[in-house]
Amino acid sequence: MNFKKVFNGRALYVETNKIWVAKGMKFWAIDYSGNRVSRKYSIGNFIQKILSCNRMSRQLLREGIHHIVVLPNNNIIATTKKKTFVVDRNGKIINIFAGYRGNKPGTQGVCVTPNGSVFFGEYTLNPQRSHGSTLYRSIDGGLSFQAVYEFGKNEVRHIHFIKYDPFEKCLWMGTGDRDFECKLLRSDDNGDTWYVVGEGNQDWRAIGICFQKNYIIWGTDAGSVPDQNHIIRLDRQTKNIEIVANAEGPCHGCGSFKDGRVFISTGVEGGENEKDRFARLKYVDNTVIQNIFMLKKDLLPLILQYGVMRFPAGTENTNKVIFTSMGLIHGGETVFIQK
Repeated sequence: MNFKKVFNGRALYVETNKIWVAKGMKFWAIDYSGNRVSRKYSIGNFIQKILSCNRMSRQLLREGIHHIVVLPNNNIIATTKKKTFVVDRNGKIINIFAGYRGNKPGTQGVCVTPNGSVFFGEYTLNPQRSHGSTLYRSIDGGLSFQAVYEFGKNEVRHIHFIKYDPFEKCLWMGTGDRDFECKLLRSDDNGDTWYVVGEGNQDWRAIGICFQKNYIIWGTDAGSVPDQNHIIRLDRQTKNIEIVANAEGPCHGCGSFKDGRVFISTGVEGGENEKDRFARLKYVDNTVIQNIFMLKKDLLPLILQYGVMRFPAGTENTNKVIFTSMGLIHGGETVFIQK
């Protein structure tokens, strides 16, 4: 499988025929050839715009735009450091959500359901476990958010992801990082109540999950412990998990696509359980795992940016494999698309 570069920046959301990308504090849509097909939108204050102009300061200070989600009413949610904006298609900012803990949600920590509910999971470093983590929900298109679920300070370190399952019409949420904090939870009532499907060791530690008719698939994110990272699948009927393969490093990305294909990416963050300094893109074909693309970590320090390949939200809308490489040689912050 071959890939081409189409944009220097971040791919954050995919629709059937376009990709929503961001650079600094601006975002817009491009087609699959890299041509702009929407107006440019600008958010944030003057200082943020200055700090996010350069890739290195943007990554070091966690500035720039981190998530884009297109709502059923065509408004757009975009997250920045400590603030989440709701923007209409004319570029007018109609709401700003702030006051949550942490700089931003995890990479897959924002989702929208078909009924228009928006979910937002808190992600903080929280090394001392000194506070809890909250899941927020909006049922009015991002005009207001309310806390819908709260983890106590001794339950989890932070929320990794919140995702809608198109097969079972439910929500899944994942947490980390110590063994007892690693949980996979499910809600069948739009986030009102949750129950634990699995927990208790690093095999339940994921930054996101992928959906197929019979399985839920993820890669483990054991980046700060000696445990071997795995690619896992959960049987929807039995709820049993199976280790499909070992992974060379922590899994920082996963995407399930319109045609049913699943891809998982490993990253480089300097942990003792990593094989080398390469990030890998993997195709998960049942129990056969194929390495299809790899890039080496660049020479910049890990505190600036781990070496990762991240999938945009909305991959289920397309058959084209699209991802953003960050902190990698020839891909410091670059959008790749399948040729």
